[in-house]
Amino acid sequence: MTGEEIEKKWNKEIEKINFIRWYRNVTSEEIRKVKGEEKRILERLLVKYTDEIEVINKSKYHLSLYTNQI
Repeated sequence: MTGEEIEKKWNKEIEKINFIRWYRNVTSEEIRKVKGEEKRILERLLVKYTDEIEVINKSKYHLSLYTNQI
């Protein structure tokens, strides 16, 4: 692997980590406010990381159920 290939792979991993971290903390209202170029980027990332997003959504839903049951 060349240095350029390693850098490209590293940048993709950083993008994934940053997006997943952002998505965990964002509210549905904040997502609805995204417009223009940012909306296209958000849609691309949502499709790209669908599996990870499903896990987060299930986790958020499960946690809210659990706290409501207490």
